[in-house]
Amino acid sequence: MRARAIGRREAMQALGAGAVGLGLGEVRVPASASGSSPAGAALQPASAVDFPGGAVVRTRLGDVSPEDLADGATLFHEHLSFDYSSPSPEPRAPGTPPPLPGNDEMVDLVVEELRMAAFDGVGCIVDSSIGPRTGQQLANLTAMASRSGVHVVLGGSYFLLRSYPEEIVPLSEEEIAARLVDQARRERWGALGEVGTSFPEMHDEERKMLRAVSRAHRGTGLPIFTHVPHESCPSCAIGQLDIYEAQGVDPAHLCIGHQSTIKGSDDPGWETHREIARRGAFIGFDTVGHRMSASFIPEREKVDMVLSAIDAGFEDNILLSSDFADTTQLKANWGNGFSTVLVQFVPKLRYRGVPDETIRKILVDNPRRWLAHRPVA
Repeated sequence: MRARAIGRREAMQALGAGAVGLGLGEVRVPASASGSSPAGAALQPASAVDFPGGAVVRTRLGDVSPEDLADGATLFHEHLSFDYSSPSPEPRAPGTPPPLPGNDEMVDLVVEELRMAAFDGVGCIVDSSIGPRTGQQLANLTAMASRSGVHVVLGGSYFLLRSYPEEIVPLSEEEIAARLVDQARRERWGALGEVGTSFPEMHDEERKMLRAVSRAHRGTGLPIFTHVPHESCPSCAIGQLDIYEAQGVDPAHLCIGHQSTIKGSDDPGWETHREIARRGAFIGFDTVGHRMSASFIPEREKVDMVLSAIDAGFEDNILLSSDFADTTQLKANWGNGFSTVLVQFVPKLRYRGVPDETIRKILVDNPRRWLAHRPVA
């Protein structure tokens, strides 16, 4: 009988045989969390990562060394800001989750959710913004970061044309870029995003915004992460990449997002993912671990997307996140909370043969390479 040739991922699995657990390195659990950490979470990191001299990750509480993110997973696109209004006096329909609490209670709730996520292996979360934050939201994010022990990186930008503030639309590309740079410095942004474009075609104003964000990137050094329409749009992803590339954005600090919303039927073999990686940018699989109402793609297909990129040799270009923005998914509401990538999605990768060394790279090393930058004076 002729021996079957093994694939790249199977060979990797054989080399990594014997590894157990999540493989996230030593996880720092907040002092307030009781009990033991998850099984296998104390494995040592697979390898050291070289960063440029002077590179930092800019968090809400201060600049940190990228080495400070070596002990847990970094989720590159989540949402920590919710509706902080008082609960509605209207009665709830049977089976619906309880109403949102007021501001202080909501902060307490998110802090607890972050602490539980840290217990599961999350070390850093990038908070996505789709427009200017209020002073209250910034204060809340400071409290969440300082009380949870989880690094919080602020993303900042403008989202889609339909949500641009009225005063932004008539500004020139240069004026928008200057505004972004000023906001980034005043509010301590650690990334530019999420920056979106519309379906099925991006508007001219959105093209202007992407060019302005490119200028802000060059003026700050900050990485960029994008919103590609959830409607499965391979051309939208490449359209964004073309603009950023033409504007001189460093692809090592560019992530083209929502790539887990591209259906295999629209892009057989997911050539879009490979094109993004071949051109040096990151493939953002940031709708994994839960059902997205706007683009229901089975998790099995999302796992296949990641395996396809790994098998093509692009594990260095993969980022994972969940784009968490639904309070029904909080652990307090029987969901997986901010841990869903780790507890819902990653086990499926491991089951399909992805070794822990590769999982560590995707969850820990890739996002800190993307985030770590030398600030521009």
